[in-house]
Amino acid sequence: MLDLPIPNNQVVTVQVAQTTFAVLSMPGKQFQIDFIDKAEACLKPGLRGEFSIHKEHPLLLNYNSRSTTVYISSRPQDPEGLLDRIKEQIKAGIQGWRDWHRVIFGKGAFGGDYILRKNLLDGSGMLLEDVPVTIAEAVIVACAEYGASAYCIGGIGDVSPIAPVFHLLLIGKGYVIAKDFCVKELPKEKPPLPSQ
Repeated sequence: MLDLPIPNNQVVTVQVAQTTFAVLSMPGKQFQIDFIDKAEACLKPGLRGEFSIHKEHPLLLNYNSRSTTVYISSRPQDPEGLLDRIKEQIKAGIQGWRDWHRVIFGKGAFGGDYILRKNLLDGSGMLLEDVPVTIAEAVIVACAEYGASAYCIGGIGDVSPIAPVFHLLLIGKGYVIAKDFCVKELPKEKPPLPSQ
């Protein structure tokens, strides 16, 4: 990733937020940031906050970490208590940056909460699909604490690191996740209109 001319923790304002680029302003300067292979974004014009770039962050878990699918194979002693514990583990992993429902079975699709609850009560079936290994490991430990057997398919046990592919550009609570960013400083003066 390029060294960006905007220092971390610099307060910036989003002037323009488009699909492929944004224009940020700070005292005396304006920058256009092009998003290279953007995966996700949540930026709006007028947003003001501290600028920072990250290779590791809860928003990057689904992009830069190994994933696995968690299954349960026996009924827990307290299914409702385990459900609450699973929610806690997911929330701890995402640290408030996403809705925990987006992590559960079905990617937070309609009915995912119902399916998770049903599979806990039955003691059989999928609990979490394609989740970061760190969250899966915490959920397996939680299942064991509640007397249930759980296992994973894929991801766990493979200790080879993943090179971060995606980066996070953060402005306050607004963000862009992309493989890279290309930044150029914009001229201070506006060019004259064609009729001038």
